[in-house]
Amino acid sequence: MFPKSISNPLTAISLLLSLMSCTALNNPVVHPPAPVLLPPTPNPLSPAPESSISVPVHLDLSPFLATANDDSVIPKKFDHWGNFVRHPKGAEYKYYAERDDFAMTPSSTYQANSTSSGMVLRDWWKGVELSSSHLFIGTALRYKIGAHSLHCGDGSEWPRRAAVHGSIATELTPTYGLSASVASVAVSTSDPCHIRVGDLDVTQDVKQRLADAVRGGLSRAVTHINALTVKSHVEAAWNTLRNPIQLEPDAWLQFNIDKVRHSGFSGIGPMVDDTVHITAKPIIVFGSEPPAGGAALPPLDTPPTSTGFHGAADAQLYGTLPTTLANRLTPTGFHVVTDIPLDYPSLSKALANRLMGKRVVKKQYLILITNAAIFGNGGNQVVMRVDFSGDAVGHVYFVGKPEMNFLTQTISLGGLRYDGETEALLQKTVDWLDLSTFRDLIASESVFGVAAATDRARGLLATTLNRALSPSVSMHGTVESVQGIGVFADVNALHIRTVSDGTLGLTVTDKP
Repeated sequence: MFPKSISNPLTAISLLLSLMSCTALNNPVVHPPAPVLLPPTPNPLSPAPESSISVPVHLDLSPFLATANDDSVIPKKFDHWGNFVRHPKGAEYKYYAERDDFAMTPSSTYQANSTSSGMVLRDWWKGVELSSSHLFIGTALRYKIGAHSLHCGDGSEWPRRAAVHGSIATELTPTYGLSASVASVAVSTSDPCHIRVGDLDVTQDVKQRLADAVRGGLSRAVTHINALTVKSHVEAAWNTLRNPIQLEPDAWLQFNIDKVRHSGFSGIGPMVDDTVHITAKPIIVFGSEPPAGGAALPPLDTPPTSTGFHGAADAQLYGTLPTTLANRLTPTGFHVVTDIPLDYPSLSKALANRLMGKRVVKKQYLILITNAAIFGNGGNQVVMRVDFSGDAVGHVYFVGKPEMNFLTQTISLGGLRYDGETEALLQKTVDWLDLSTFRDLIASESVFGVAAATDRARGLLATTLNRALSPSVSMHGTVESVQGIGVFADVNALHIRTVSDGTLGLTVTDKP
């Protein structure tokens, strides 16, 4: 209660303001200078992970199949019924066989037991994936055998059933052409003739003669495969990827292409696909357009020829490939590294919203945080200024190094501490303040999520990976995940290093 002599309200208010002014004048004032800028430190390089950009190429085996089905190359009928065949051991026999048209077959057909050989092989290719570095060809066969008074599959009997299987070893060469040769030819019988003349198995000898005839014809037919090349398709993709892709006026996707590999074959009918992989180390850079990179198309990087591929490649780009040597040599997925800048004014606003109104109490003393800001100080170090009022008035500076928490995808300030001059001034003027409690409060609130950076990285790529790059080359891809992998502070911004994982494929069409 005011004394009765102070009855005028204006006089009372003046006295209250005077008392508050005297109190404020008696409170310690803390105004340390800002820390001295450190020499600039370059952002350490982080090698981008190797990526795989898939490019399907198509091989038309129709000329090969047409030649294999030409009666003058491989007979449709193997007629030795009118005259006997004399074996070197002296035995004589005769045989007749006729075949259907050859068609592409799966490897499982080639290796199947005799119970499957009665199928209509010209339909076997439908929906089939070819495996390993071999192409397989096959057809149904009907035959009969005679040896003097012994007959099999003749007269009132049904002709005996068999099948011809051929394996064509086919590989892409370093110059992107195809190299093919006949690996094996075999004849399998589902209901064999059991004819023996002396110690000669006649059926086995007939099967070998048929296989030899087919092998000779296939050896002539594979010249059509050896004439094929995929170089123009791969070269179109390679030359397109040498140029950076503009994402924004000041953002560019640079592929940094390196080499070319391939996994194996897949196909339906006479059309066979090979998935070629261009390996790269993509990054997103900011600023002016970077120069085109990479040299001319390099030779195809081929794995050791002794291993084979033992697995089917996915011509649609997005399937899971078997774990083989070729696939282990080829990087999987598409990975893009970029450093996304977060500006200090935005970070300062978030920090101030979090800290304003927080209190630090020690016995009868109290300080109230009124503002906060963060800025770069060089040397991969940031400085925080925290303003306060209460039983002490002024501001303090904290320094620390930004650190990434990969699990929580957040950034904190490691080793947060008072600036040297700030700590000395506090110990001199505000000896009642618990410095560790104050620092711990600031450290606990100085945690920033990286969502703003990862969202921007995702946005930069999402609109880019599905578009035409030229009249003959188009991209199609996905962004499956984006995460922060590092952080660096310079005087202008806090840079969040992100890696975006997904898939990327190129479709190359014939030029108009």
